[in-house]
Amino acid sequence: MNKKAFTLAEVLITLGVIGIVAALTLPTLMQNLNKKIRAEQIRTVKYKFTKATDKMNSLGLIGPYDSTAAFVGELQKHLKIAKVCTASNLRSCWPYDKVILQDGKEYEISKVQTGKQFKMDTNESSDYTSPNVGIVTADGTPMILSYNQKCAALDPVKSYTWSTEDGKPVSNATANCVAAVFEINGTKKPNKLSDDVVLFNANGLGNSCAIELGGKCFTAPFTPTPMTKAECDAAISEGNLGISGCFFDNDYWAGAVKQCGGTKNMPSTDDIAKLASAIYEGNPNIPSTGKVEGLTYKNGTASSIGLPEPKFSLWTGAAYSPGGAYARDFDRNYTYSSAEWGANSNKNQGTIQALCISN
Repeated sequence: MNKKAFTLAEVLITLGVIGIVAALTLPTLMQNLNKKIRAEQIRTVKYKFTKATDKMNSLGLIGPYDSTAAFVGELQKHLKIAKVCTASNLRSCWPYDKVILQDGKEYEISKVQTGKQFKMDTNESSDYTSPNVGIVTADGTPMILSYNQKCAALDPVKSYTWSTEDGKPVSNATANCVAAVFEINGTKKPNKLSDDVVLFNANGLGNSCAIELGGKCFTAPFTPTPMTKAECDAAISEGNLGISGCFFDNDYWAGAVKQCGGTKNMPSTDDIAKLASAIYEGNPNIPSTGKVEGLTYKNGTASSIGLPEPKFSLWTGAAYSPGGAYARDFDRNYTYSSAEWGANSNKNQGTIQALCISN
């Protein structure tokens, strides 16, 4: 009886093919896995910090404080902190000397002395001029914090909407009083901004922007603190923010306008559309209105600029009615302008985030 079997040559050829396929696919799989791990690390840091500020707010302790040090003094009671460093000794709370900025230049971490180095503005509602404070959380995450001394006290009874990533909470408006930078990789390289060095409610670091679109510099994304109808009506009367109509209450779009210092300091529909080229494969030419499908989402690109993955929405500076303003939705396989949404971009939607044009 004849027995059939593979020859040694056939076995070697098969193993060779398997090896080639593995060599081609494993790097991509590992890269995608590492991006997902990194995105979860970033989300976890922001979530734990915001859980602390959310608790502080529920106790009426979110502020204002007269310095970042005073804020951290209260924060320690609600967030487990292993070490605190003054502005003159930030390096003791940071694992290395220099951060690589997005333009490839090196920036000494000891220079992050106030909110000025986070590109934070000083105006009637913003003052980040007190000395920064470095901390190391109990789980080993180094952070440098700058507190807004003009931070408005929030309603301790109110629950503020959380932004989400893959259905998990990330942050909410109670963390907006603090600009920060943190590290998720310890001493391991690349030690680079928007990679293992992450901005949180900060506009930039050194000479870099949080986001650059079409030659414009934008702040880090944030969840707006909503305006009441009375506050919005007052802003219209003052006439310095560019708001022409108000929602009944909890107007998140108007809150974003206030935090940016006016509609002129918010991105246009075209600006937001250009963001798609940074987070989808193919550098799509996306109009300011309408839905574009069939795109390939690049894992990790949204989280690298402080946005939740795989879905988020961003306000523009344009309103189309007292109750509605334009926004753009970004999802895994499409991007959609609210010029086509209609009611889905009502100003009372707390899940829509915002950017400001940075000076």
